[in-house]
Amino acid sequence: MQFTLVPESDPVEPARFKAIRSLVKKGIFIGTSGWSYEDWVGPFYPPRLKKPQMLPYYQQFFPVSEINYTYYSMPTAATLEQIRRKAARMRFAVKAHKSLTHERSTEREGWKAYADALEPLRAHEQLAAVLFQFPYSFKCTQHSYDYLAEITGYFETLPLVMEFRHSSWFHERTYDIMRKWKVALCSVDAPRLPGLTHNEIHVTSSIAYYRLHGRRAEEWFSGDNITRYDYSYSDEEIRELAENVVVLHHDAETVYVFANNHPRGQAIETAVKLARELQGLLNVQ
Repeated sequence: MQFTLVPESDPVEPARFKAIRSLVKKGIFIGTSGWSYEDWVGPFYPPRLKKPQMLPYYQQFFPVSEINYTYYSMPTAATLEQIRRKAARMRFAVKAHKSLTHERSTEREGWKAYADALEPLRAHEQLAAVLFQFPYSFKCTQHSYDYLAEITGYFETLPLVMEFRHSSWFHERTYDIMRKWKVALCSVDAPRLPGLTHNEIHVTSSIAYYRLHGRRAEEWFSGDNITRYDYSYSDEEIRELAENVVVLHHDAETVYVFANNHPRGQAIETAVKLARELQGLLNVQ
């Protein structure tokens, strides 16, 4: 399915996205955490664009996105094949199912079902990473390390990323273990709150992974998946984020950056501003 780059009444100006595309040749892929948001109709999507058309439209501007539904529902190869066909030029980072990160089931049947579902993306070289997003309650203990050893061993042929929300994880033992396992430790931008991971920039594998959650401290623990991420980065904060990406770029072969401040299309603006800042810092045309 083809779309005119700027349909009638389209709010998007294609030139604004040039920097995002230009950074790909440097190995920096900037996208958003998901693409299927109804409140992006107007700020990003044209008014008459239907939901099944969102991903092909998104592909015109971004080289990568996170797939979120795989956390809530166990994916199937057929569904991920449909997704990849709609955006055959894109890469996808896929969230691990909640049974792996929040319930922490050791049932190998579920692990195998999840791994098998990813095969279409891997076979067509569209699998950027598998993101294990652990909850704040998952703290650094020996028992936690043991569980991580099990899942990284089982999924060792996949590009793995571990996102820890609790700050207890960020010390040399974790960094050394992640390097030994060749697993990426997710760098995180989040509110500056006690015990919460924030402003941690680390490279432990050939890929670097950076998630931008916004800094809305007052809603982080009491809010929901909309209010928690309802945040607009200032120009000064964008410069700080860009400097962090440069650090990641220096030490990794490939850098993936995902803006997760999705309400009302704020993630789109974050991605555009960040790419422009990086374009200047890295002298990319």
